[in-house]
Amino acid sequence: MRGCNFPGNFLQCREPKGFLEFVGPAMKLSTLRTLLLFSLVAITTVGHAQFFYFGRNKVQYTDFEWHVLKTEHFDIYYYAEMKDLAERGAYFAEEAYRGLEVRFNHSLNTRVPLILYSSHLHFQQTNTIGGFIPEGVGGFFEFLKGRVVIPSDGSTSQFRHVIRHELVHVFMHSKISRVLSDHRKTQDRYPPLWFVEGLAEFWSTEWDSQAEMVMRDAVLSDIIVGLEDMNRIYGSFLMYKAGQHILTHIARQYGDEKILLLLENFWKEPSFNDVLKMTIGKSFKEFDEEWLYALKKQYYPLLASTDQPSQVGRKIVTQGFSAKPVVFEHGSTRDVYFIGNRTGYTGIYRKNLDEKNPEADAENVVEGEQTDAFEAFHPFRSRIDISAGGTLAFVTKSGEHDALHLYDVTTDKLITTYQFRQLVSIGSTSWAPDGKRLTFSAIDKSGQNDLYALDTQTRALQRLTNDYYDDRDPAWSPDGKLIAFSSDRTPFGQSGKYNLFLYDLGSGDIKYLTYGPQDDASPAWSRDGSMLAFTSDVGGTDNIWVTDPQKVYAGGTRTMTRITSLVTSAFDPAWTSSGELVFTSFEKFSFRLQSLEAVRAIYDTSTTVRIMDLYARERPWEAKSVSGQSELERFKYRGDYSLDIAQSAISTDPVFGTSGGAFLALSDLLGNDQYYFLLYNTAQSQDELLSSFSCPASTSQFPGYHSASAPAMRTASIASREGGMTSPRRTSSTTSACSEGILP
Repeated sequence: MRGCNFPGNFLQCREPKGFLEFVGPAMKLSTLRTLLLFSLVAITTVGHAQFFYFGRNKVQYTDFEWHVLKTEHFDIYYYAEMKDLAERGAYFAEEAYRGLEVRFNHSLNTRVPLILYSSHLHFQQTNTIGGFIPEGVGGFFEFLKGRVVIPSDGSTSQFRHVIRHELVHVFMHSKISRVLSDHRKTQDRYPPLWFVEGLAEFWSTEWDSQAEMVMRDAVLSDIIVGLEDMNRIYGSFLMYKAGQHILTHIARQYGDEKILLLLENFWKEPSFNDVLKMTIGKSFKEFDEEWLYALKKQYYPLLASTDQPSQVGRKIVTQGFSAKPVVFEHGSTRDVYFIGNRTGYTGIYRKNLDEKNPEADAENVVEGEQTDAFEAFHPFRSRIDISAGGTLAFVTKSGEHDALHLYDVTTDKLITTYQFRQLVSIGSTSWAPDGKRLTFSAIDKSGQNDLYALDTQTRALQRLTNDYYDDRDPAWSPDGKLIAFSSDRTPFGQSGKYNLFLYDLGSGDIKYLTYGPQDDASPAWSRDGSMLAFTSDVGGTDNIWVTDPQKVYAGGTRTMTRITSLVTSAFDPAWTSSGELVFTSFEKFSFRLQSLEAVRAIYDTSTTVRIMDLYARERPWEAKSVSGQSELERFKYRGDYSLDIAQSAISTDPVFGTSGGAFLALSDLLGNDQYYFLLYNTAQSQDELLSSFSCPASTSQFPGYHSASAPAMRTASIASREGGMTSPRRTSSTTSACSEGILP
């Protein structure tokens, strides 16, 4: 960690020597903010560089002290700091098991190993699979050992959703295996991915605003495809949601029982097209005609009351991916800074707000994902902010933790970088009006996502909230007294709804700013503090709304007024000094920047006003958990080994005779210990049989856990701040006799 030190409770690194310039292949950004929270069925290979961030090696930075929490149907693997989160996850898993057992009409005949991580950065270090895990993977079910591996992102509702999603995969895999074996069919086929992921979504979550946004855009932009052409969107988030919508349509039109019958009938025909025909009476082609027409009837009429983003306001940036805008005004110049992707690598870009040509190139200010200092941006999670003096605050992954960077846009130089010992993942940032303090959300090792305030002069870090509620998107008020933020600490939070709150820096009190069964996010104060813009999914998709944070009417009511009426969605509003809003919009499956002028006039004349009763509110939801069967100390993880692969071969030759052997590979459940055995014999006669055995063995042990009975060999990982990173060193041992085994 050369050039860095630990003053107090955080790591501070000074300005680097420079940025490495490198252009690589185009990055595929086919997922959205929470679109990134959905899993792969299994990950078996390492993809191309465009799916990942800086570096070619998978590094295990953290030594985890693993424990096991046993419930009726699950073995929950977790580390000590996240005990409470693991117990909530255990409750969600058992809850999902009971529901899915009924839906599938099937029970699992083995216990399910459920491996939990408190953050995505920890999850990316897992050894349960060998390949890289990109930002877009929110969990996975691995077939070989039946393991389910899931991280938390601070949101309890999303954590519950992903657990249910992956357990649908577990039940489906077991159900199909049982159906095929009961009818003496070879287990050499599986349903198409649109059905696999569509069912996992259909039976794990409700249809939400992001699903609605994607489907509206796909239909109105004419990029939706039917079952016959599903390979055109294979593996994308659109495929997930199209699959969910297809199964919803089948359940409504033909009955809920048809969904299970598709699995029960799976053995009867080798083609899923024929299985669908047998179950609902329609082939892929016939179903496409019905479903695509139903989509047009559902979504085309929306254009009578809403608009596509390209028809509203002024376009600022239309090329590539663009999100999280912030405006910096100096003299007569107005620049918009945003997170973007143009070259295949995500970074921070700058463009003159008064540039009339939306196709004009934006300047790449911070080149990300090309050095270990800026390994990866979090473009759907972390907003950037800029102070009045021109100091840009942004977050990237850097080694074991996220890093908070301060960058001077007037000199185009990095000022300093902060990393905090106890904070793993950092979210959105917001400057105080004095330009000396920052507030941000962050996930600690326990998995809690709370608000923090950092004094950049004294380097004092203050924790503002401390509970299991998901607090995010903080925004400091212009008078410096309040912080607006989004949180699920409402009666509706357990179902994934978020309201806005005000944190009083003087008293520490938290008060409702908005209230209702909707998802309110991304608050942004106007420069004079008289208006607060935010996004809300009232009406089905996210649009920009405005409220007066100072005005509460008689009886304790407040109003929120809709400013945009987009058919898809608007995100991340940012104010200019003239009262203009710059925001992100979604159209043709891409994120673009545009602006809206005369916001005050729109606010005064809008007829879409929602009244919120702030006094007639219920108590916030409370988390439920299970504590397991016995004392925690009795379930420290000590290695659970099983066979991964076994293969044998025999050969005969008229000159060299007959020889044969076998290869065996086994590993522990967490993938930290891997053992390889080769048994070989070259005897030419019966007398030579015993003396001709050869049994070489090798082991690879990775850091990542503490075990009282750890086997003989352990290797260390190297994380160098200079010259990139190297993967953990592997050690091997070869023995000349099988009796000299290396297992404990």
